Amino acid sequence: MKMIKRKYIIPVIVLFAFVFNSCDKVDPPYVELRDYCNGNRNVLIEDYTGHGCNNCPEAAVLANQLKDEFCKRIVIIAVHAGYFAEPYFENDPLFSADFRTEAGNEWDSFFGNSAMGNPNGLISRVKGPTGYVFYKDSWRKVADTLLQKNAEAFISIENEFNSDSRTLSTTVETVFEESINRNYKVIVCITQDGIIAPQKNKNEEIGETPIDVDYVHNHVLRGSINGSWGENLSNSGAVVKDETYTKTYSKVFPEEWIPADCHVVAFVYDEETKEVLQVEELAVME
Repeated sequence: MKMIKRKYIIPVIVLFAFVFNSCDKVDPPYVELRDYCNGNRNVLIEDYTGHGCNNCPEAAVLANQLKDEFCKRIVIIAVHAGYFAEPYFENDPLFSADFRTEAGNEWDSFFGNSAMGNPNGLISRVKGPTGYVFYKDSWRKVADTLLQKNAEAFISIENEFNSDSRTLSTTVETVFEESINRNYKVIVCITQDGIIAPQKNKNEEIGETPIDVDYVHNHVLRGSINGSWGENLSNSGAVVKDETYTKTYSKVFPEEWIPADCHVVAFVYDEETKEVLQVEELAVME
């Protein structure tokens, strides 16, 4: 009998452990895996930031993580505006750079981002319970919800850059899936990657603290080609299904803009609600 007990003691323990573990309760929220590569609506994240904001590098990292997580269906604009973006921030000559723009300043004033404290952002300019501004911890959830919706419009961009004259010619075409009796506008911006300039930072995993003098600023808004609020797609204010709305613009690049590091970002939005229906980006020089 003793031999029999020794023979079966290990299998019994294993069986008990299996039964015990199989009864573990999984609490909500449940994780639902999605194939984001099959969607057709893109989402715009406007990351409101500044070189004097020591929490802002973490928001920049998160925005790029979401871009990868959501199968490149995120377009990022880093909008430097407000107190933390002021040149010579707190009278420190390290922060002499001025990445503020006329468009960024107007958007910041209208949506109230810097007044709420950076970092924060707009997610396709949808309006939430407390307004347009979302703190970074909400970006994933809001973007995920929008990415599950079908696109109402599609945008294509074609760029030509003359290196001798440093002039960009860009053509933006928009086609709608349905005829809609609302006024839609298009904004065409330039962003730039790879700008090295000092940035306050509190996260050692991202860079030097408390100031990263070699911080790489990406997706920096350089300005809007067609005004802070863009222009109407149609003269009537309504859009017609399958009709192509074409806009062509030219822009002479200042010396500090490096064309090879720049992108054209175009997005279409509802003038009344401000919500962005679709956004696309394309490198200035392929």
